[in-house]
Amino acid sequence: MHRTILCALIVGSTMLSALPASAQATRTWVSQATGDDVFPCSRTQPCRTFSGAMAKTAINGEINCIDAGGYGAVTITKSVTIDCTGTYGSILANAITAGVIINITPSADDPHRSVRLRGLSLNGTGLSGTVGTRTGLDGIRILQASSVFVEDTVINDFSQQGIKVAAGEGVNLALDNVTIRNTSGSGVTLSTAAGQVVAALNNVRIDGTPVGVSANGLVRADLRNVTLAHNTTGLRTMNSDNIINVDNMMLSFSATGAQSSAGNTIRVANSTITQNATGLFPNGGSIVSMSGNSLTGNTTDGNFTNTQPKL
Repeated sequence: MHRTILCALIVGSTMLSALPASAQATRTWVSQATGDDVFPCSRTQPCRTFSGAMAKTAINGEINCIDAGGYGAVTITKSVTIDCTGTYGSILANAITAGVIINITPSADDPHRSVRLRGLSLNGTGLSGTVGTRTGLDGIRILQASSVFVEDTVINDFSQQGIKVAAGEGVNLALDNVTIRNTSGSGVTLSTAAGQVVAALNNVRIDGTPVGVSANGLVRADLRNVTLAHNTTGLRTMNSDNIINVDNMMLSFSATGAQSSAGNTIRVANSTITQNATGLFPNGGSIVSMSGNSLTGNTTDGNFTNTQPKL
């Protein structure tokens, strides 16, 4: 009998020692009211910050907000979902960081390298000498990932870009129900050193930026149900080999509505370009009217380079 108990204790001790020092959960929680990053991030013992929860969330896991609060800037290094739908999950970025940095290196343990951000408010306004100074860097900066999905999110008052793809590889970016406003750099910057950025923007509004959407080489993007207003330039392509397809866009109150460049194509359908200083500026590239467009009421309308009606 004693020998049986002793054996059981030895086996139990061996099993305990084999457990990971810090087990990761597929679902974790954050709370401003009751959270602490020393907790395991469970529903009853939530963490305090997104960063604290990230360390305790498994690959392809999900972080949820229990209550409204500010949960701090975060660097994402694995596939994960951060979803604060139904609460008010906020990130207030300071002068030396971005709100969210996505940097997922290739790994056999994380083959999909996919990030989902939903129901968030990212704010770069802080106190740096003058109340209201834009102190955060980028709202979301994507360095390495295969795919990034941003849904039901507001990004405002960053000192650089709202969303910046600055990858050395191809990235798929999807934005749905996203508002970006009052950034000192572009609202959305799409660029890559290798491969392509493939972007789909649906129900997106961008206001008060130097450039609403900027494509800078090897970009394929679809913009649908998009409003670009009160920007210096609404839509711009740079360098070469960018193709932007637009359907149902309102482009207004900017110095230049849409600007292309040599080797680039912007295709526009069912859109209104009005009340800009210059509506269209092909600049050696192509801005093609597919059908159903209204180009009127600009100081200088400019012209589509050619018209290709839909079949």
